[in-house]
Amino acid sequence: MPILNGGSMAGSESVLPKSKVMDFSQALDVLKNEYPERDGIDIKTLVDSQKNGGLTYNDFLILPGYIGFPASAVTLETPVTKRITLKTPFISSPMDTVTEHNMAIHMALLGGLGVVHHNCSAEEQAEMVRKVKRFENGFILDPIVISPTTTVGEARALKEKWGFGGFPVTGKPKQNPRLPPIHFSMMFNYNQ
Repeated sequence: MPILNGGSMAGSESVLPKSKVMDFSQALDVLKNEYPERDGIDIKTLVDSQKNGGLTYNDFLILPGYIGFPASAVTLETPVTKRITLKTPFISSPMDTVTEHNMAIHMALLGGLGVVHHNCSAEEQAEMVRKVKRFENGFILDPIVISPTTTVGEARALKEKWGFGGFPVTGKPKQNPRLPPIHFSMMFNYNQ
Protein backbone atom coordinates (compact mmCIF):
# COMPACT_ATOMS: atom_id res chain seq x y z
CA MET A 1 0.00 0.00 0.00
CA PRO A 2 1.61 3.30 -1.03
CA ILE A 3 2.12 6.08 1.48
CA LEU A 4 1.22 9.45 0.02
CA ASN A 5 2.80 11.58 2.73
CA GLY A 6 6.39 10.55 2.03
CA GLY A 7 6.69 8.20 4.99
CA SER A 8 7.15 4.51 4.61
CA MET A 9 5.82 1.39 6.19
CA ALA A 10 7.39 -2.04 6.27
CA GLY A 11 7.15 -3.55 2.81
CA SER A 12 5.91 -0.39 1.04
CA GLU A 13 7.53 2.37 -0.91
CA SER A 14 6.75 6.05 -0.87
CA VAL A 15 4.88 7.46 -3.88
CA LEU A 16 6.51 10.88 -3.55
CA PRO A 17 10.18 11.43 -2.83
CA LYS A 18 10.77 12.92 0.61
CA SER A 19 12.13 16.12 -0.95
CA LYS A 20 8.70 16.80 -2.52
CA VAL A 21 6.69 16.23 0.67
CA MET A 22 6.29 19.23 2.98
CA ASP A 23 5.99 19.20 6.72
CA PHE A 24 2.38 19.93 7.74
CA SER A 25 3.55 22.45 10.36
CA GLN A 26 4.70 24.74 7.51
CA ALA A 27 1.36 24.60 5.67
CA LEU A 28 0.21 28.07 6.75
CA ASP A 29 3.53 29.67 5.73
CA VAL A 30 3.35 28.00 2.31
CA LEU A 31 -0.23 29.21 1.82
CA LYS A 32 0.74 32.78 2.79
CA ASN A 33 3.68 32.77 0.34
CA GLU A 34 1.89 31.13 -2.57
CA TYR A 35 -1.40 32.96 -2.07
CA PRO A 36 -0.59 36.48 -0.84
CA GLU A 37 -4.22 37.55 -1.25
CA ARG A 38 -6.90 36.17 0.99
CA ASP A 39 -7.85 32.69 -0.10
CA GLY A 40 -11.45 31.59 0.20
CA ILE A 41 -14.62 33.53 0.95
CA ASP A 42 -16.20 35.15 3.98
CA ILE A 43 -18.71 33.28 6.15
CA LYS A 44 -21.80 35.12 4.81
CA THR A 45 -20.94 34.18 1.25
CA LEU A 46 -20.04 30.65 2.31
CA VAL A 47 -23.39 29.87 3.91
CA ASP A 48 -25.50 31.64 1.26
CA SER A 49 -27.39 28.61 -0.05
CA GLN A 50 -29.08 30.66 -2.79
CA LYS A 51 -25.71 31.50 -4.28
CA ASN A 52 -23.60 28.43 -3.51
CA GLY A 53 -26.05 25.61 -2.86
CA GLY A 54 -25.24 23.13 -0.09
CA LEU A 55 -21.88 22.44 1.50
CA THR A 56 -20.06 19.15 1.88
CA TYR A 57 -16.95 18.12 3.79
CA ASN A 58 -14.95 18.62 0.58
CA ASP A 59 -15.68 22.35 0.79
CA PHE A 60 -13.52 22.73 3.90
CA LEU A 61 -9.79 22.49 4.46
CA ILE A 62 -9.03 22.06 8.13
CA LEU A 63 -5.39 22.44 9.06
CA PRO A 64 -3.90 21.17 12.30
CA GLY A 65 -2.80 23.85 14.70
CA TYR A 66 -2.27 24.90 18.29
CA ILE A 67 -5.26 25.69 20.50
CA GLY A 68 -4.97 27.88 23.58
CA PHE A 69 -7.32 25.84 25.76
CA PRO A 70 -7.55 22.23 26.94
CA ALA A 71 -9.37 19.73 24.73
CA SER A 72 -11.70 18.97 27.65
CA ALA A 73 -13.10 22.50 27.29
CA VAL A 74 -14.45 21.70 23.82
CA THR A 75 -18.19 21.18 23.72
CA LEU A 76 -20.20 19.86 20.81
CA GLU A 77 -23.48 20.95 22.36
CA THR A 78 -25.78 22.13 19.58
CA PRO A 79 -29.02 24.11 19.99
CA VAL A 80 -31.86 22.61 17.94
CA THR A 81 -34.57 24.93 19.28
CA LYS A 82 -34.66 27.54 22.04
CA ARG A 83 -35.32 24.83 24.63
CA ILE A 84 -33.70 21.74 23.11
CA THR A 85 -29.95 21.21 22.84
CA LEU A 86 -28.12 18.08 21.77
CA LYS A 87 -24.93 16.93 23.48
CA THR A 88 -24.11 14.90 20.36
CA PRO A 89 -24.76 16.96 17.21
CA PHE A 90 -26.17 14.23 15.00
CA ILE A 91 -29.52 14.77 13.28
CA SER A 92 -30.90 12.40 10.66
CA SER A 93 -32.58 13.62 7.52
CA PRO A 94 -36.41 13.77 7.44
CA MET A 95 -36.57 11.61 4.30
CA ASP A 96 -38.80 8.57 3.90
CA THR A 97 -35.79 6.52 2.82
CA VAL A 98 -33.79 7.62 5.89
CA THR A 99 -35.80 8.30 9.05
CA GLU A 100 -38.73 6.28 10.22
CA HIS A 101 -39.26 5.04 13.78
CA ASN A 102 -36.31 2.60 13.75
CA MET A 103 -33.77 5.26 12.71
CA ALA A 104 -35.26 7.82 15.14
CA ILE A 105 -35.00 5.29 17.99
CA HIS A 106 -31.37 4.50 17.24
CA MET A 107 -30.46 8.17 16.80
CA ALA A 108 -31.97 8.86 20.23
CA LEU A 109 -30.08 5.95 21.80
CA LEU A 110 -26.84 7.45 20.47
CA GLY A 111 -27.67 10.94 21.75
CA GLY A 112 -28.80 12.39 18.44
CA LEU A 113 -32.13 13.39 16.95
CA GLY A 114 -34.14 11.54 14.32
CA VAL A 115 -36.53 13.77 12.40
CA VAL A 116 -39.43 11.57 11.26
CA HIS A 117 -40.41 12.27 7.65
CA HIS A 118 -43.85 13.54 6.60
CA ASN A 119 -44.18 11.60 3.36
CA CYS A 120 -47.14 9.71 4.84
CA SER A 121 -50.48 10.39 6.46
CA ALA A 122 -50.65 12.31 9.74
CA GLU A 123 -51.83 9.14 11.46
CA GLU A 124 -48.83 7.13 10.21
CA GLN A 125 -46.46 9.90 11.27
CA ALA A 126 -48.07 10.08 14.73
CA GLU A 127 -47.78 6.29 15.03
CA MET A 128 -44.05 6.47 14.23
CA VAL A 129 -43.56 9.16 16.89
CA ARG A 130 -45.51 7.04 19.41
CA LYS A 131 -43.22 4.08 18.72
CA VAL A 132 -40.15 6.25 19.32
CA LYS A 133 -41.51 7.70 22.54
CA ARG A 134 -42.52 4.28 23.88
CA PHE A 135 -39.32 2.46 22.91
CA GLU A 136 -37.64 2.77 26.31
CA ASN A 137 -40.32 1.70 28.77
CA GLY A 138 -38.20 2.72 31.76
CA PHE A 139 -38.33 6.39 30.82
CA ILE A 140 -42.10 6.85 30.54
CA LEU A 141 -44.75 7.30 33.16
CA ASP A 142 -47.43 5.15 31.53
CA PRO A 143 -45.69 1.98 30.29
CA ILE A 144 -47.36 -0.66 28.18
CA VAL A 145 -48.23 -3.41 30.68
CA ILE A 146 -49.65 -6.91 30.46
CA SER A 147 -51.69 -8.90 32.96
CA PRO A 148 -50.82 -12.34 34.36
CA THR A 149 -53.43 -13.81 32.00
CA THR A 150 -51.97 -12.28 28.81
CA THR A 151 -51.23 -14.98 26.24
CA VAL A 152 -47.96 -15.33 24.34
CA GLY A 153 -49.87 -14.47 21.16
CA GLU A 154 -51.09 -11.21 22.69
CA ALA A 155 -47.55 -10.42 23.90
CA ARG A 156 -46.26 -11.14 20.38
CA ALA A 157 -48.85 -8.74 18.92
CA LEU A 158 -47.75 -6.05 21.40
CA LYS A 159 -44.10 -6.65 20.50
CA GLU A 160 -44.86 -6.26 16.80
CA LYS A 161 -46.98 -3.15 17.40
CA TRP A 162 -44.58 -1.27 19.69
CA GLY A 163 -41.20 -2.67 18.65
CA PHE A 164 -40.01 -3.84 22.08
CA GLY A 165 -40.57 -7.01 24.06
CA GLY A 166 -40.23 -6.12 27.76
CA PHE A 167 -43.56 -5.62 29.52
CA PRO A 168 -44.27 -5.12 33.24
CA VAL A 169 -46.90 -7.58 34.47
CA THR A 170 -49.61 -5.89 36.50
CA GLY A 171 -51.49 -7.66 39.25
CA LYS A 172 -50.56 -8.77 42.74
CA PRO A 173 -47.46 -10.95 42.51
CA LYS A 174 -46.86 -13.00 45.64
CA GLN A 175 -43.06 -12.82 45.49
CA ASN A 176 -42.62 -9.04 45.84
CA PRO A 177 -45.76 -6.92 46.13
CA ARG A 178 -43.89 -3.65 45.52
CA LEU A 179 -42.23 -4.61 42.24
CA PRO A 180 -44.21 -6.37 39.51
CA PRO A 181 -42.34 -8.99 37.50
CA ILE A 182 -41.26 -8.08 33.99
CA HIS A 183 -41.50 -10.45 31.05
CA PHE A 184 -38.76 -9.91 28.51
CA SER A 185 -38.72 -11.03 24.91
CA MET A 186 -36.01 -13.61 25.71
CA MET A 187 -38.55 -15.44 27.91
CA PHE A 188 -40.78 -16.13 24.92
CA ASN A 189 -40.10 -17.82 21.64
CA TYR A 190 -42.12 -15.48 19.42
CA ASN A 191 -41.52 -17.66 16.37
CA GLN A 192 -43.74 -20.47 17.65
